[in-house]
Amino acid sequence: MSMPQCLGLTRGGRDCLGTRASRFFHLPRAWGLLSLFCVAAVPTSLRAQEPEQEHPQSESSFHRFQEHDDHEHNAEELLQPASYSTWNPSIGLVLDSLATASGSGSSQADGFELRSVEISFAHRIDQYGWAYIVAAIEDDELELEEAAVLMDELPGNFTLRAGKMLADFGKWNTIHLNEKNFVFEDGVRTAFFGGNLAGTGLELHQKSRLGPLPVRWSLGVHSSFGGESFESAVLADRGLQEFGFTGRMTTQQDFGHSGWLQYGASFFHTGKGFVEKVDTNADGIPDQDFGIGQTTLAVDFTFSDVQDNSHTANTLSLEVWRNQRDVIDLQQRAIGQNANGIWGFYQFDFNHQWAAGVQGAWWQNPQSTAASGWFSGADSGAQQAAFVTCTLSDHNRLRAQISQDHLPRIEPSWTFALQWDVSLGEHRHVLDW
Repeated sequence: MSMPQCLGLTRGGRDCLGTRASRFFHLPRAWGLLSLFCVAAVPTSLRAQEPEQEHPQSESSFHRFQEHDDHEHNAEELLQPASYSTWNPSIGLVLDSLATASGSGSSQADGFELRSVEISFAHRIDQYGWAYIVAAIEDDELELEEAAVLMDELPGNFTLRAGKMLADFGKWNTIHLNEKNFVFEDGVRTAFFGGNLAGTGLELHQKSRLGPLPVRWSLGVHSSFGGESFESAVLADRGLQEFGFTGRMTTQQDFGHSGWLQYGASFFHTGKGFVEKVDTNADGIPDQDFGIGQTTLAVDFTFSDVQDNSHTANTLSLEVWRNQRDVIDLQQRAIGQNANGIWGFYQFDFNHQWAAGVQGAWWQNPQSTAASGWFSGADSGAQQAAFVTCTLSDHNRLRAQISQDHLPRIEPSWTFALQWDVSLGEHRHVLDW
């Protein structure tokens, strides 16, 4: 699979051509399959749900940033079936609608669209663990985003996650885009991973304490991995160099009278897991696969301060990335190229309903030799955005955002977006701290 030549932010998670990865089921089969699944599953769920046991979804800092023990949701709280053998899943549905107007000169992204329909199922297996599935319909295609088993009752505070999952990398990688505090994905993640980094494999987690501080670490190994714009491919002589490895360690502490600070470090590494096709005989047709290695390091900081008396909140999050990726030169040699990126956002909650904030990102082209210096502005991209969020209820949210994107080698463009998210049923994240 060839690597994309346009490594930058594209609206709606599309690649340089405005298309998505090819790992989908085509409609109308996707809509028919989803409808049949919902008809079979929803009546059972509706009979089992009790309003007082619902766990509402909200982007407000009051809901998202809680004490650390609430961030990794316990399956006993999430799923409380009468018996493990009874089909009584927790079901959630999110409709993510978007209206955009762009000044870039292209009308492809303008207009109204149902950006995604996300449906999730979660069910307790037994006393040792539970399973969950997250699927999304985007551009009339059905994609299985996550499907994993999570064993959360292992000795020593260990947890094992197996299947297809959003990798534990940084603070925000395990959060789906419709759950984040802004409309479009940050440019650093898009340039280095092609979107949220997902993998199929195993992740081992452990929660412990370092003095008064809670500490969580994880290690993961994935046989396939990637984002929406590019992903790994299988070579004939597959070995450990074609696998992807992830790791993260994070902690959290009180800050001031009513705030807390979380910070962590993460890594991703593959020796030759990404594949690029190269034209070795100069006939204009790529004819040979080359394994591409990549190592990405990141540190993240998130601060939250909630004022109960005034019903206001401040949220500040920042991530700094360092990336090294192999680039095939004219002599068919893999040369490591360094690139750096930084992104973050600030949000102020005026009350439980209204919030406003800004988002920014800057990154270097990971395939450019001109971008190897730490602060080199050559062949770099930037992103700025301002947004206002109105949370009408725990299941109904509006957001307006104006943003400017300056992609590497492309003229700057601005976009105004109006997002409307509606959620039904239970919608919870497996991991968000």
